[in-house]
Amino acid sequence: MQFNSRRLALKTAVAMSSTWLSGCGGSEAEDATASNLATEDATAVKLAKPILTPPPAGVPPGPAGVPLPAGAYRSAQPYLFQSVPSQVIPNRLPDGRAYYWDNYGPTDRFVDYQAGWRWTNRGGDWIDSKLVRQGTSPWFSAPSAGAYGATAVMGYQVDVTLALNHCFSQARWCAFSMVAKNAARAIATPFNLVHAAPFIDVVYKSGAKARLACRMVASNSPSSTTPSTTAVTMSLPVFAEFDRPREAVASASLSYVLTEHWSGSNPTVDGFLLDPPVNSEAPRKGLAATAGRLDENLASQPAVIGVHRYVDGTKLSDFANMEPLNINAEHVYDPAIYGTGPQDLSKLPHAGLGKWINVSSAWSVVPSSFTGQGFKPLSPGLGALRIQMPAGDNVVDGTIVGSAGTLAGNGMIFLPEPLFGKLGRIFVRYYFRLGSPARVLAADRKQVLHMPGASTWTNMAGKFGIAPDHNTSLGGVSGSSGGGYGWQLRHSWYECDAGLGGPDEGAWTPGFHLYDYFYRNPPGHNYGNADGSIADEQWGQRGGSGGALYADRWYCIETELKLNSATNSTGYTADGEIRTWVDGRLAYEKTGMVFRTLPIANVAYNANNLRACRELGVRGLWLNWFHGGKTQSTIDRTIFYTGLAWSKEYIGPSNL
Repeated sequence: MQFNSRRLALKTAVAMSSTWLSGCGGSEAEDATASNLATEDATAVKLAKPILTPPPAGVPPGPAGVPLPAGAYRSAQPYLFQSVPSQVIPNRLPDGRAYYWDNYGPTDRFVDYQAGWRWTNRGGDWIDSKLVRQGTSPWFSAPSAGAYGATAVMGYQVDVTLALNHCFSQARWCAFSMVAKNAARAIATPFNLVHAAPFIDVVYKSGAKARLACRMVASNSPSSTTPSTTAVTMSLPVFAEFDRPREAVASASLSYVLTEHWSGSNPTVDGFLLDPPVNSEAPRKGLAATAGRLDENLASQPAVIGVHRYVDGTKLSDFANMEPLNINAEHVYDPAIYGTGPQDLSKLPHAGLGKWINVSSAWSVVPSSFTGQGFKPLSPGLGALRIQMPAGDNVVDGTIVGSAGTLAGNGMIFLPEPLFGKLGRIFVRYYFRLGSPARVLAADRKQVLHMPGASTWTNMAGKFGIAPDHNTSLGGVSGSSGGGYGWQLRHSWYECDAGLGGPDEGAWTPGFHLYDYFYRNPPGHNYGNADGSIADEQWGQRGGSGGALYADRWYCIETELKLNSATNSTGYTADGEIRTWVDGRLAYEKTGMVFRTLPIANVAYNANNLRACRELGVRGLWLNWFHGGKTQSTIDRTIFYTGLAWSKEYIGPSNL
């Protein structure tokens, strides 16, 4: 129903403005007016000059000490959407510019843009009041007639008891698709400094009363390819999320302000409970299921190429060739592979076969008893490979950092010579744990200088993972993968520094760094520009389960690469494939891809460079951990790997 008198409208407007005291995304606040609002009749009133208690200047930052997510997966968090405190982080340098912060949250394609979690239906998935997916019976429908125009403002209240009880009983997110029916409407958001944000007043069956704050109002527009969550007003349809009810609900009313009213026949605002897809597949078993505990005897499987078991009592030298080698110089490789001389078994890939090449002092093997950096063993008796990334020296706002990021891991494991540069399909499985810190904040993102007068912001992103590789001096990174030059399949990571306790915080949102397949790949396969959306590279696409890797948890990650077919006569066929499983569940899949073309680039031998070879097949595994972009890490970071195996067939999770 609409607000029904001038007296009630003003009383409710003041009550609505009080939600700012706790801030959008804050805790529930008791409010004695909730039960009074339902006693008035239903006559509309125009709020041409609403009397509202203005909130403080700027958007409240949210309460201190907000909890980090509790579940293992992005789709298992208590809140559906990730919000930010403001559209930008203000500029801090005289010649700089603000950092655009509003790049989390939903779009009409994505539940979470940063995680790559897709809606099944463009514009959002919902259930109606009859529990029909994409049904037409709204959980609430409020008439929205009245004065018309871009400045016509009116407050509304509608009963949402049925919807709130369903949210509580089914442990669902309290999130709605709000749709304007028969006429265009715009709604005030939590960022509006004049009109109050939406809120829900509830009376629980226990008799307690609470106000459920609005956590986010987000645009649901097909014209917006990236999130829009910080506008002052938004045209409907929108996504709106509220704090979840903590008990069974006796009554609940949703209050909101519409700031624009355009003419139409019987206009209403209808609400549907959001119901995004969730990955509920059973974990897929593979070769490891028939091996012993902690992959014992896994290496005896015919399809398995190599296994690293970081069990207690082992040390780094058991898994790494400690002799320093320049893996990017052709003179350290067997010349027979490149057709430039007789076979030399003292050189790569024969030397140190099956071990990490090019490790550094940042690498170590820790036992299961280790307790630093948030470490706990995956299983009793199993340690891990630890890699540490220190913060850059004295990186503060205004520091001149150049254009280099922070490299902490750059190791290779090469395939045996018969497979080196020839293998066309490989599975790589490892367990991953993100160590301390468990959370980054906006203060960790610095405004630095590449050179005097050239400011930028800390990336809070980079590359990680253990992935197939045929990287060369001519191609593979920084947009140069593909064609006849070289390729790799590094993983990407992004951090959220919003500090509101949202579901992306305390995690890396992972993906494939497909941006590297840019100008050298054939037309139509320049993945760095695919759909204009980096979210298409992220692992959360199949129900969100792979969309976030939270700190202090172990995840089983397995990637499959099937290189596209290529011959010297045909060049290439677009039949390449990549997949990722997280804890045995398929999280990401992309087919019809091109990674290589033949013939390989014809480049003269240079002893200190590295050319592509043979059929541009898999050459080995690359562990690349890098912060950047082109900025240094501003905090100390640690990651852990264990349970590494690589094979010609799917491996699956270990027996723990």
